Amino acid sequence: MAQQQFDINKRLMTLLKNEMRARQQMNSFAKQTTKLHSSIASVKETVEQQKRASEKASKLMLQRRKDLEACEALIEVVQEQVTTAKQRNDALRERLAEARLEHNQYRGCVRVLCDATNTYVNTSELPARVKGVTVSSSGEEWLPFDVATSDLKGLSLLRNRLQGNSVHADKWQQLMAVDNPQSEQRRNVNVTASSVIEIDLTSPQSHR
Repeated sequence: MAQQQFDINKRLMTLLKNEMRARQQMNSFAKQTTKLHSSIASVKETVEQQKRASEKASKLMLQRRKDLEACEALIEVVQEQVTTAKQRNDALRERLAEARLEHNQYRGCVRVLCDATNTYVNTSELPARVKGVTVSSSGEEWLPFDVATSDLKGLSLLRNRLQGNSVHADKWQQLMAVDNPQSEQRRNVNVTASSVIEIDLTSPQSHR
């Protein structure tokens, strides 16, 4: 009887130990499960953060690509404008060089004719006015003149008066030869000792 009671107690103790071990294992499993759930949640949060960062980076990259394309288009437009401006400047330089050459030729003509007719022409008044002074046929009197180049009648009267009083009437005919404003043909200027010289005193290139 005593042995039977001992066996029962022993079995009960074994059952209690097994139950306690099972509870410990369940508690351990519960802790591991909780830890695993926490890790999964952390991983999910990390994945979401990386996803948001990736989307943000993609948007930023797309915007940078658009900005780059806009910059490239702007650079192309600016380069075209620079090329056009350079071509325009080159053409202006070429025309300026031609104008300076023609200007110097006209200045030379005015100087030669003024010396030949013993006449002074105030080139600072050109092309708006023909202003200056010459010597009378007697060589004893100064004859001043001042006529607007737009006044063709006044220029004609001045030419006739000066030709009649000047000792260099033939040269005055050359010096006072003014082109018709309606004419589109320009005269070639050749300065030599015996050539017939004509000059348009209304031309801006006549400035000295």
